[in-house]
Amino acid sequence: MSDTITIRVSEDVKALMKATDINWSEDIRSYIEARIKALRLSKVLKSIVPGSKRKGSEDSSDIIREWRDAR
Repeated sequence: MSDTITIRVSEDVKALMKATDINWSEDIRSYIEARIKALRLSKVLKSIVPGSKRKGSEDSSDIIREWRDAR
């Protein structure tokens, strides 16, 4: 299902749009979808706490040494 939205542009812009071979509906639809994805990503990235550490974080060199010593 889809809905229709309407935008208002000047007569000059409409004339310029008609002078092209661009599918404006598809172009604008794609832009809106990309913009929504970017906004969602931005929201997720802002929710990540800077400097947070994973559980049980250790120095990787210590983990590698332990693994090698166990061999």
